[in-house]
Amino acid sequence: MSNPILYGFTKKDLENTIELVIKRLQRTNLANESVIHSEEDRLTQKEAAKFLGRSEQCLIKWKKKNLIPYYQIGNSIFYSKKELLECARKNGKFRRVSTK
Repeated sequence: MSNPILYGFTKKDLENTIELVIKRLQRTNLANESVIHSEEDRLTQKEAAKFLGRSEQCLIKWKKKNLIPYYQIGNSIFYSKKELLECARKNGKFRRVSTK
C-alpha cells in the first residue's frame, strides 16, 4: 500500500498556478483559431490531395512523416490551404493543380 503525499500550497501559489494554466490554454486556443480561422481555409483530406495534385495515399504518407501540417478533430483530418501553400513554396516539391 502506498503512502499518501500531502502538499501544502498557499492561496497565492494556487492563484499563480491557475493563472499560468489559463494563459497557456489561451495561447493554444488562439494559435489554433488563427491558423484555420475561416471555412474557406479548411480542406478535407480529399480536397487537400486534389489541391496539391497528389493522391490521398501520398498525402497520408506525408502527414505520417510530418512533412505537411494538419489538424485532427475527433476522427476528422483537416488541412489549412494557407499552410499547404506556404509549405509548397518552402519545399518546392508540391505541384498545385487546382486553385478552387
